[in-house]
Amino acid sequence: MKRLLLSAALAWPLLAGRLTLEQALEKAGSANPDIQKARLRVLESEAQALVRRAALRPQLSVGASGAQQTSNLTGIGLSGQGLPSRVGPYTVFDARPRVTQTVLDLSLLAAWRAAKERGGVARDEAEAMAEQTRAAVVDVYLRALAADSRARAAEARATTARALWSQVSAAEAAGTSSKLDVARAAQRMESEQVTVVLSRRDRDALVTLLKKTIGLEQGEAVELVDVEAAGPEPEARVRAEARALESKRRALVEEKKQAERERWPKLSAVADYGVLGQSPIRSLSTYTLGVSLTIPVWTSGRIENEIKAAGLRIAQVDQERRALDLATAQEVARAQIERDAAHEAGAVTARAAAAARQSLELARLRHGAGLTTNLDVITAQGELAQAEEEAIRVRYEGLLASARLAQALGDVSAFAKGGTLRGWI
Repeated sequence: MKRLLLSAALAWPLLAGRLTLEQALEKAGSANPDIQKARLRVLESEAQALVRRAALRPQLSVGASGAQQTSNLTGIGLSGQGLPSRVGPYTVFDARPRVTQTVLDLSLLAAWRAAKERGGVARDEAEAMAEQTRAAVVDVYLRALAADSRARAAEARATTARALWSQVSAAEAAGTSSKLDVARAAQRMESEQVTVVLSRRDRDALVTLLKKTIGLEQGEAVELVDVEAAGPEPEARVRAEARALESKRRALVEEKKQAERERWPKLSAVADYGVLGQSPIRSLSTYTLGVSLTIPVWTSGRIENEIKAAGLRIAQVDQERRALDLATAQEVARAQIERDAAHEAGAVTARAAAAARQSLELARLRHGAGLTTNLDVITAQGELAQAEEEAIRVRYEGLLASARLAQALGDVSAFAKGGTLRGWI
């Protein structure tokens, strides 16, 4: 049996080089660069949330300065006979730690909560990306298996066609067959060989795509394991895309609250203690304690329009969620229809392929007995090729439909869990 090669430059536990579909899905979770980028975006969002939280906590800074300056005495009301209008230049040294603390800023609190929800959006989007990647792995994996099945079926037919050509050539040499029969047999043999070459090409091209989708290099070879049947149908659950939209809506609600609370007063406190004088050794201790209250009075419509824009963004997300629900329902219904149709047609196409093989064998026996020309054999070979192609197509379309159903229900990995493995390719 032909072996289908796949690179595995990154090592993981494989038994004698096997690569099952479940292992391919697991490997994609750790090697696919798109999934890794999505996970890095999660970490970035979490860091941004911590930045927002830090703004609510005390801020400590330490500063020191030295300067030469003059002062306008007249400007501060110190004037009189004998007093100069200015003094200086003189040296000023100032060194002190400063502590600031936001006491009341509900808009900043809402901004922090929105940033935390954005982290949830990033996590759900990362899971949605992983689910899409797993679905792509399943799709390419099954299409590679289908191409290999076509190649193996074509190889078997090519072997039969070569045997028929040898038989007809021997008969033509003995004078019991015509050159037309030989030409027909040769044409069929070459046609099947072309099918073998093209099927192998499709298989190998899909293998390179599978490597890329998983996140593997193209070098080291392992063996794909054919899938006999799909795993159990998963229970319907909220898809990662829907969870991402829910998190996004919660973040937008907090952003709307942030905009609304821009109207509210903001209170902050400041305190510092240090030394002030002409130099570090000629300084006195000084301190500052103070509070700051800010009340927005007129913003020329800025706050009102920020609130309106936030509300419109929430409405957009609501429509996105409705569109996703409609699409999910359609995907589930279509996948069920395709899966059931493939299941129903599978037994029929399998019987048709078996009948076509029997017809070919009978046609060969009749031709060998001299009861007919090899035209019946050539016709039977073509009908077998069509029947086998239809059986392969229906089988893998059924598996793909089951995989799409699992994806629509929110867990494409369930397709690979519990499915039986037919054997190595």
